[in-house]
Amino acid sequence: MPQDYRLYLGVILTGCLIVVGVSFFPALTTSGSGSSTSSYGPQYQAAFRAELDYCRENADDVNCRCFANISGMIQADTKPRVPGAVYADKQELARWQAAKSC
Repeated sequence: MPQDYRLYLGVILTGCLIVVGVSFFPALTTSGSGSSTSSYGPQYQAAFRAELDYCRENADDVNCRCFANISGMIQADTKPRVPGAVYADKQELARWQAAKSC
């Protein structure tokens, strides 16, 4: 019987550690800190303009301002989500997410 309590305690502690560990990682598909787009400054503005031009030339049935905003935020966010992890091409990912959202 005492072994059962140790097992339950171990499962509960492991679950708590997993929840705490996951809470420290930001969502991998968001644009980062959730701050306004104006805080990105010139890097965001350059990406926004480039993506707006790309959308106007290549996309059909897409809100280009929405597309450029989402894609620009993703491309302007330079902080890695998980240190040491390998990610997909940032531009391709940004354009895919923007096209699906807009």
